[in-house]
Amino acid sequence: MKRIWILTAMLAAAGTYAQTNTLLTWEQCLEKAKAHNPDLVSARAAIRELEYGVTSASSGFLPSISARASGSYGQNENSDEWSDTKSSSATLSLDQDLFSGGGNVARRGRALAQLEIGKEQYRKTLSDVEYALRTAYLDVLYAQELIKLTEKIEQRRAANVRLIQLRFDGGRENAGSLARTKAQYSQAVYESKEARRELVYAVRNLSAAIGLMQPVDGAAGDLSALSPEELDNLEALMKQTPSYSIAATQVEAAEQGLKVTRSSRFPQVGFSASAGLGDGSGFEQYDANWRIGLSASVPLFTGGQLRSDIAAAKEGIIQTEMDLIDTGNALMASLQQQWNTYANAVENEAVQNELFQAEQLRAEISTAKYKQGLLSYEDWDTIESNLITQGKTHLQRRRAAARAEASWKNALGFSVWQTMEKGE
Repeated sequence: MKRIWILTAMLAAAGTYAQTNTLLTWEQCLEKAKAHNPDLVSARAAIRELEYGVTSASSGFLPSISARASGSYGQNENSDEWSDTKSSSATLSLDQDLFSGGGNVARRGRALAQLEIGKEQYRKTLSDVEYALRTAYLDVLYAQELIKLTEKIEQRRAANVRLIQLRFDGGRENAGSLARTKAQYSQAVYESKEARRELVYAVRNLSAAIGLMQPVDGAAGDLSALSPEELDNLEALMKQTPSYSIAATQVEAAEQGLKVTRSSRFPQVGFSASAGLGDGSGFEQYDANWRIGLSASVPLFTGGQLRSDIAAAKEGIIQTEMDLIDTGNALMASLQQQWNTYANAVENEAVQNELFQAEQLRAEISTAKYKQGLLSYEDWDTIESNLITQGKTHLQRRRAAARAEASWKNALGFSVWQTMEKGE
């Protein structure tokens, strides 16, 4: 018999471990999302595309080499006679820009600026995806905690029904109190079912945030938030955000674009060389040829197009500079608001926790007094309802604080993935 009890205990422990092991921790959610989230996969592809763009823009510094070969066969009629015509040729050519007015340098500089913008957009995508994943993960934790809370409320309401039923049977409570208590129990049963349905959606939403079709089993973790650090230098934090970095790099890209346009004003100097073989006598004799040369061209009159293009590029720079100022100002205000929300949420959660503890103590005292006939049903019912309401409010404030922390990190462009890639 003792062995059977030991075996049963071991199987129960193994089952409990297996069930717990299926719940995803935050680190596991991050790992799965990095591999499966479509937005992250697409963002990494966009970075590689821009890197190829830099390689393409750098091609102007290298020579262009091409090979060409041709051959033909035909017949010509001459005095009622047909004669064959055969020809073939092969040429190897090389072209190299010697001077382009700085256009090649500017084109590469613009491509590098666009790559930097792409990297900042990638950093923002990392932060946005992580924020969506974090909020979905917190919602699962909240739904799981809500189920536990509603089950406790259901049990407490059921105990209250039994208490009021006994007092009603003894003639110490009226039918209205009994009916209200039973209705409160029915509401608790409904809220418990509602919480379970909310969990079903939450795990679906977490799976979608990860990039999976099938729902996960649940989440493992703590629904809590750290206290925010004081804002010593808001401007420095603002300049580290992806949005500001993108706006600043767009100014640089516009300046490089102006240099590309201006380069058309200057002479374009190039070097060319070629060598080849040709035959015009029936594939029987090949003649070699080669040549080298320099070429230069300069625009003398373009109908005002070049001047207009340069003027338009200058106006584009002004626009990007004003966008940078506007982005900085907007981010300063937004970050201050986000930090305030974060700080308020964390402090509010601490206050609500104190209130919840106080309501629990009041409920214990009021229940004891009510059983002794020292407290009216109305006063006891009010305290009971306050306890249940405060329990729900405290749980909501815990989620709000955790969400506010995630929102603050997202506003800064923070991402665990980015930190890992930097090796920090």
